[in-house]
Amino acid sequence: MDGRYRVIGGPGSPYSFKLRAVLRYRRIPHNWVVPPKFQDPEGELAKAGKGMIPVMQLPDGRYWADSTPMILALEDRHPCATPSALSREARSVLPPDPADRFLALLFEDIADEWLVFAMFDYRWAEPVDQEFCARRQMAGWFGAMPGPQFEETVSFFRNRQIKMLARAGDLSGNRPLWQEGYRRVLEAVELQVQHSRFFFGGRPSVGDFGLYGQLSQLAIDPTPSVIMRRDAVRTYQWVQDLDDASGIEGDWRDPREPLGAGAIALLELAGDTYLPFLIANARAIAERSNPYNFNLNGKSYPNPTRSYKRRCLLWLKDALAKVEGEPRERLKAILTRYGCWEPLQFLPGEQEQVPPLVPV
Repeated sequence: MDGRYRVIGGPGSPYSFKLRAVLRYRRIPHNWVVPPKFQDPEGELAKAGKGMIPVMQLPDGRYWADSTPMILALEDRHPCATPSALSREARSVLPPDPADRFLALLFEDIADEWLVFAMFDYRWAEPVDQEFCARRQMAGWFGAMPGPQFEETVSFFRNRQIKMLARAGDLSGNRPLWQEGYRRVLEAVELQVQHSRFFFGGRPSVGDFGLYGQLSQLAIDPTPSVIMRRDAVRTYQWVQDLDDASGIEGDWRDPREPLGAGAIALLELAGDTYLPFLIANARAIAERSNPYNFNLNGKSYPNPTRSYKRRCLLWLKDALAKVEGEPRERLKAILTRYGCWEPLQFLPGEQEQVPPLVPV
């Protein structure tokens, strides 16, 4: 290869867009590749042993998958270009302050593992969204194709995705919770842009890019796009800005200053909803209770257990455990205030179960 990365992604994939946006912001040379016939058993993804996008091929020919570990691994492969982590030329997506760095990882996790429910549900719950999203994505994946063949492909894909949605738990019961999460994220971005351009200052963090990934799709799909354009116009533009932030310069916030209102709103979401969800899921896995009821504010939400979300909880706990000294005390005060400290403490025996946070 010529020293460039290859990002193998596709239309409709929030995690593909997130990874591409990080590479653009960090000015890391790459090609965006939408592979034809992505389900082809003889295609590149199948031969690489990868079943989910995005997949990134490294300049040495290896293939990586899983967006968050890939983004973190790129930090090691492409460290800051200058000695000062505060320099405008240093394009890291990890804030230099350890407390803010953890919060950025927490915000990314909320986007990847909670906001995704709203994204997927809005996309496949109603006929108007189903039809648009299936046709848009298949047009992007396959390009030119005779009409009858295209209609057959759209029908197959739409039906498959609707069946996948049914695996996400009781739809009618969970939908209000997911849609409330979308509303709260929109409010958080709208509040934050009154304080700073991004959640940790004038430059985007991994948390901003995580939110961008899901919002990039919610800004396009019919029903959630109407909501965003109507209720959160500044968020809509914020999403467009992050699609290619290669020209954005800015400074990290002063961690001694108070967090912005949007960051506080996301911490409130983490404390009252997201972390309790992760804890309930992990407990159900330990008790081998599947499905289980996620109880929140006097209501019960039936859900299947999700093993990857347990991994995410362990990764968050591990990241918090590694914050030391004054930043840890400062972070403890913040997380305690919003009900996030106790849920992120290791239970007996858990610390030895943390899986490696590396691309697969």
